Amino acid sequence: MSKAKKVAIGVSAAVLVLLTVVLIVFCPRRGADETYIWAVSDDYSSENAASLEKTAGEDFTILLFTDIQLWTLVSDNRRAFAIMDELVERTDPDLIVLPGDNVSGISTDILTLQLVSKMESYGVPWAPVFGNHDAEGNATLEWQGDRFEEAEHCLFDRGPTDLYGVGNYFVNIFEDGTPIYSLCFMDNGRYIDYGDRTAETYVDYAQIAWYKWNIEGLNAEFGTSVPSMSFSHFAFPEMREAVEKYGILSDDGRYVIPEDMGQGSCAYLPGAAPVNSGFFETAKESGLTHAFFGHDHENDARITVDGVTLSYGLKTGPSPRPWNSAKEYGGTVITIGDGGVSVLNEVVASAD
Repeated sequence: MSKAKKVAIGVSAAVLVLLTVVLIVFCPRRGADETYIWAVSDDYSSENAASLEKTAGEDFTILLFTDIQLWTLVSDNRRAFAIMDELVERTDPDLIVLPGDNVSGISTDILTLQLVSKMESYGVPWAPVFGNHDAEGNATLEWQGDRFEEAEHCLFDRGPTDLYGVGNYFVNIFEDGTPIYSLCFMDNGRYIDYGDRTAETYVDYAQIAWYKWNIEGLNAEFGTSVPSMSFSHFAFPEMREAVEKYGILSDDGRYVIPEDMGQGSCAYLPGAAPVNSGFFETAKESGLTHAFFGHDHENDARITVDGVTLSYGLKTGPSPRPWNSAKEYGGTVITIGDGGVSVLNEVVASAD
């Protein structure tokens, strides 16, 4: 092959790569137009939320895949899938929850399709929320949400379009026709500008009113008081405050949670909004018992504040390197049984 021909092939390849990058950056995959305006004056019906059934006398098991973060390194993605496969085999869950940062990088459309395919292979109901990395590639959250909604076993709902984010929805767990737990999935997973800094967003005030409306509506419909759990990407300010106040600094600089308040530790203070919008107080008064987060890869703390247990999920995927310094990978198992709720981290692999 002549030198000129080699140069021409090289130039053509470079142009093709450039055009691909331009298409990815400037022509993102967008979701279908959708408008659903919610108002606090709307009539509530539990039929508008997804529901799952707990068998009487048996535990209901929820498995968290936290910060899977599929990206450009195929070997990391394969390892994440292998960890997920082992956890599903080990725990036999009734529901799988993904608390955000499911994908990252440029080609989030391809990665989302791979994620959906893997999750659907388990044949288990699954419920994702979005994190700060999910929106950074070539597929909008609306497009990803559409792919979730199309999946047979996925419970995701894009939710009211006048609330913050994409994917605010509830899943109610029933036993013998009565709701025993209400699971709230909220999108709080992007950074915003506070003027003097850029930091994690807070739970929006409309989201707070929407949460309260759902819980009060469910209670009124069935004449009972239903406890709830929440799943979001960023921790609440109360978690940061509790870790800073009660965590015991170890020799390696970690905040270790006292045994009488919880377990685990934080490599650094939780990433949380500098503004407290009041969601925790409202939700606590409405029956919130547990809240689960992702985002901070190296943190695995669990701490109980005013009767509400705030928990990090154990990071599932090994990416992204070198920004991820988690020591262990796996998942978190939430068990709802006749004796109450238990939370346990299941370690599958250690960091290299």
